[in-house]
Amino acid sequence: MVRGLYTACSGMLLQMAKQDVIANNLANTNTPGFKKQIAVATAFPGISVSRLGEVKTEADRSKPVPPVAIGWLGTGAAIEEIATDYTQGTMQKTDNPTDLAIAGDGFFVIETPQGERYTRNGSFRVNSEGVITTEQGYSVLGRSGPITVGDQPFTIDEGGNVLAGDSVVDTLRIVRFADDSRLVRVGDDLYADAGNTARDVEQAQILQGYLEMSNVVAVKEMVEMISALRAYEANQKVIQANDQTLDSLINRVGAA
Repeated sequence: MVRGLYTACSGMLLQMAKQDVIANNLANTNTPGFKKQIAVATAFPGISVSRLGEVKTEADRSKPVPPVAIGWLGTGAAIEEIATDYTQGTMQKTDNPTDLAIAGDGFFVIETPQGERYTRNGSFRVNSEGVITTEQGYSVLGRSGPITVGDQPFTIDEGGNVLAGDSVVDTLRIVRFADDSRLVRVGDDLYADAGNTARDVEQAQILQGYLEMSNVVAVKEMVEMISALRAYEANQKVIQANDQTLDSLINRVGAA
């Protein structure tokens, strides 16, 4: 009976964690380049349950009945990992020359005080020094370092070449990873490479004047949120039922 309380409690904690992940996805529905997260659950080891202790009488002799298997009893569940879905979001045209999108695999490389970081969010700016930066002020890296365009108009072709007039200033540095699942979120829609597996992409396809939007589908996330809430309520009712049974056991049977 007490095991039932712990099992239901683990289920409630699991659904709470799922709701937190879904809420974060919904909050970033309109964040360019955001990749939704998925809470992956795992079950605790189950217990094989058998019926024991029965005795049958044959020819005035009693003998025990062999154990009869009933089945497996679940012992709860927990979050195994928070995975990221890196599928590409929809492209939104903005006609802003500092808005960039990557068609296909790859990440922009950003210079931060903590080292190189990576993002799919191409909502960039040109700072007072003429350097292309993120909204947080971090420099966007080309193959020669931070990209300086000054105060003159510039264009970026599909190959990532940055042109000021007819001159190529630099080429955007785009990287891929052997295993995207090893990327670590570090805030501001940036990722760190935990496995040191970044490889430069020679033929990236860049779209200037476009933004890749979040791959979150709000309707699906709302459905997932409702499902998580219903599962939470079901576990809550299991705890209430166990509590009532324990109350009867202690206050009625114990007093008899």
